[in-house]
Formats: sequence, C-alpha cells, structure tokens
Amino acid sequence: MASEGKLYTGEEIDVRFYPERCIHAGRCVKNLPTVFDTKKRPWVEPDQAQASDVAYTVEQCPSGALEYVRKDGGQNEQPLDHAVVEVQPDGVYFVRGDLTIRHGDETIHCTRASLCSCGLSGNKPFCDLSHAKKS
Repeated sequence: MASEGKLYTGEEIDVRFYPERCIHAGRCVKNLPTVFDTKKRPWVEPDQAQASDVAYTVEQCPSGALEYVRKDGGQNEQPLDHAVVEVQPDGVYFVRGDLTIRHGDETIHCTRASLCSCGLSGNKPFCDLSHAKKS
C-alpha cells in the first residue's frame, strides 16, 4: 500500500506526492495553478511560487497526498495538537493531527488523511472514491 511517493524538488521547498492517497479534491490546482497543473509534466513545479504559498497550498490537501519540506528556513508543517475528524457528506473522514495510522503490518505517520468509512476502498484505510462508484 505505502509508497515513497514522487519527489518534486525546488530551490526553497520540495513537494512529495503520494498518488495512492489522492482523492482529487483539487484544492492544490485551484489554489496555486502556477505550481500544480495536471496538464503539464512534471505536474508539480515548486519554484513557480513562493515557498510559503506552496506550503500553505499543500496544507489545504485533505488527503495528505501532498507533503513538503522547507529548505528556505521556513517552518515545516506542524500537526494540530489534537486530532480533528471532519465527516464529509459522502462519508469520507478527513482527519488532521499528529496521526499514526496502523494497517496490517504498516505504520504511517502523517498530519492529514482521507479515510474510508464505507468499506469499499481498495486502498484501505485510505479513501479511493469507491463510494462514488456504488449504486
């Protein structure tokens, strides 16, 4: 299930993308299209905006599919001091905090995740939008 993701390197900030976690919320593309453009390859170009703007946009990703490392001396993402679970109308659980997710033999540490609540995901514990395909 877990991958090391795809690293996009910039001068002041690096962005890592975990495609198996992405639920295509589109917040990255909407918030900062100069950096996140799915029509281009590479689709992430961290140097096309200020590192602070890239960091802010990455933190808006509800699935945790995007993460960053600041290289400009700016602060990296800090988890909330308590966990927050937002239940979406379609049943997806958006979770934020200092998270440790255990699934089988795997342990994943992250600050954001979109978790499956319907049981249909082929990528458990993460949502893969399978609920949208059920009739």
